[in-house]
Amino acid sequence: MPAKGTRSGVKLERAVQIGIVVRDLDRTTELLSKIFGIGPFHFIEWPNRPESKYFFRGRPEPIKLRQAFVQVGALELELIQPLEGENNAFKEFLDERGEGIHHILFETPSMDDTVSQLKEQGIEVLQNGDGIRPGTRWALLDTQALVGFLLELRHRPGDSDGASIS
Repeated sequence: MPAKGTRSGVKLERAVQIGIVVRDLDRTTELLSKIFGIGPFHFIEWPNRPESKYFFRGRPEPIKLRQAFVQVGALELELIQPLEGENNAFKEFLDERGEGIHHILFETPSMDDTVSQLKEQGIEVLQNGDGIRPGTRWALLDTQALVGFLLELRHRPGDSDGASIS
């Protein structure tokens, strides 16, 4: 067994985002702006393209989210308000835990390889889909019981910086 704090298995190196689930996106972004000077926020509804796909526990599910993004130093904050869909990790989180930090997102150079390696260690994908940024893919890992929070992976193609939202 590796010593505490040593690395083995899949190596996640670049945390780029913290995802926070909220009930009222307008209220939350207004408070963050007024009290803490965070902003401006970029708002979208997802899915934002007709071809976007979303899966929850391996099954296609309809979903609609309203999201706000803001860059705070090297870290992006993603605020998520579920609008439609019964079967998704965001609504499940709100129903079971209330508002709060939902996930930490890490970049991965190879989504398929990373997910496969994690599956060998017993870690399944909770939900996944196409990203809001063209060409990106994401996978939210079912790690709540294991480490106390969810981890998300994002793959961006080629030279994309993963930052431009269309």
